[in-house]
Amino acid sequence: MNIEDVKLKLLANLPIPLSGNLAVHMPSFKKIAEIGMSVYYHGLSLLLIDKSLLGKEIDERVTNFDIFYANCYHDESFRTDAFSALRLLFREEPSLSGDEHKVHLQFPSGELDHSNFDDFQKMLKIANHLKLESEPEFKPGNSKAQELIDKILRNRTKEPKRKEKMDLASMVNGLAWKPNGLSLIEIFELNIYQIYAGFHTTNNIDNYHYTLSGLYAGVIDSKNINMSDIHWANKIN
Repeated sequence: MNIEDVKLKLLANLPIPLSGNLAVHMPSFKKIAEIGMSVYYHGLSLLLIDKSLLGKEIDERVTNFDIFYANCYHDESFRTDAFSALRLLFREEPSLSGDEHKVHLQFPSGELDHSNFDDFQKMLKIANHLKLESEPEFKPGNSKAQELIDKILRNRTKEPKRKEKMDLASMVNGLAWKPNGLSLIEIFELNIYQIYAGFHTTNNIDNYHYTLSGLYAGVIDSKNINMSDIHWANKIN
């Protein structure tokens, strides 16, 4: 998976192809508002389940998909919420398929399994500007999942942590009232990646212009400023 290609498609609000004949469709912020931000982030937390956060020693052969599938197979509540999130992103109905030797999630157009699940998770992190914490954030579950896959424990994630002073709603509100040629209605049609990109780029433009004004006014020492570092067209981290 080429990260730059993913970012470009997200910026253009295009479906992102995934191996296994699948394509991810990031929802607009309006759609997220309809289902509820808490519901969206809860579903996202289930899809971003990570074996490295389990806090236990796990066989290296076990993948994130194995853990995700085990939870879906043995926990109806987990499966219901996870499948809702998958329907939102793939716009198709998922179903469990296979046995303990080879398992996957079947969609009408393709399948999600251990071969493409990591790319799927990476794609979601890029699209939602997320970075999960490194400490364990799971609750232990029952032993049935361990029967399905050797040394796997059923676990749940907490929702991804978000900044306290700003959230997506405040960013959307700020962009709507900032002179940028976009109305509130138009901004609601953007996906999350576009909103973050627009918000940070707007900040960069303001910072660049204010710095130039300070330099021209003589209140900022040019020796302490590298203009290439603060240019508004720089890549967004």
